[in-house]
Amino acid sequence: MAPKHSRLRSPRTAAAVTAAALALVACSSGSSGSRSTPANSQAPAAVTPAGATARPTPAVPSSVPGGTTLRVADQLQALEQELAAAGQSTAFPYAVQYSNFVGGPPMLQAFQAGAVDVGFVADTPLIFAQAAHQNVVGVAAWAPQHGSSELVAAPGHVVRSWADLKGKKVAYQQGTLLEAVVLQGLHSVGLSLKDITSVNLPVTQVSVALQGGSVDAGILVEPLASVYLAQHPAATVVDRPDDITDRANFIIASKSALANPAKAAAIADYIGRVERSLSWINTHQAQWAQAFYVGQYKLPLAVGEQLLARSGPVSFIDLPGPLPGPQQTLADLYVDAGEIPARLDVTAEFDARFNSFVDAARS
Repeated sequence: MAPKHSRLRSPRTAAAVTAAALALVACSSGSSGSRSTPANSQAPAAVTPAGATARPTPAVPSSVPGGTTLRVADQLQALEQELAAAGQSTAFPYAVQYSNFVGGPPMLQAFQAGAVDVGFVADTPLIFAQAAHQNVVGVAAWAPQHGSSELVAAPGHVVRSWADLKGKKVAYQQGTLLEAVVLQGLHSVGLSLKDITSVNLPVTQVSVALQGGSVDAGILVEPLASVYLAQHPAATVVDRPDDITDRANFIIASKSALANPAKAAAIADYIGRVERSLSWINTHQAQWAQAFYVGQYKLPLAVGEQLLARSGPVSFIDLPGPLPGPQQTLADLYVDAGEIPARLDVTAEFDARFNSFVDAARS
């Protein structure tokens, strides 16, 4: 039996299925959870590593000046499609320029080049951005009730738990949520990356490696997992991790954009639109499954509805809320694995000024 995690807590065509997988966490069913953040746009005073109190972060302007452009880094049109389906992509008080990426690592390169202002990623890219001293922070976060990643054993390969991975070949994409799942799963049974043979593959190629038997197990995300299991019923799901760091998504923004009052106001407006879009999806599951999974990615309606139901209710999360502890644990695991060079204080990853704009969008 797969071990139960107790930690607190992310083909039709390869591109189509990957896009649906990337968007699943952001587009879950259910109702938004309650939040207790006071409705104000002033963040509490930050505490420096030395313990000294820093100046409060300036409040976010509430109006967007004319002529403002917000450059949004999307993942295969996930945010763009979400806003469009919910009727939130009209009457922008600013111009929106979308750029699309497959995963967080290439998106971080765009942030590094100053080519985008805001985007969305899972837990690992935010850690890697901080480790690389990129001027990027999380300004909003949300998570469904259940994660979309799965540890899957290849047909004919005996893997019944994370402990069984010792000495085995495991396929996952490094620098992404998939690696976070591996790190934390191994850690839960006293193992590390040194105890397995890691096979670094793009998320779209993990199922190919499983099918060919070149690996013993791999990390898949939905709907890739469902597609693979339907085609290979002899394969088995070993575990479905549910830690908050396996489920959370972050809207991230560059510090240069946040220092620009016009762009900061545009980011606040965009965050509100994402919240309203998620609220619409929460109450319009059938319409969203038809528009997104069927209309955009040509998946069967039943599969889309099943994935929405499995992921469960989605909630926006106060920043920093419950995230620093689990995120710090994950960052430390990356250090121990030699993936990042030095210990981090992950509290620096979060900017809480935009909590009130989520509250306002919900009301």
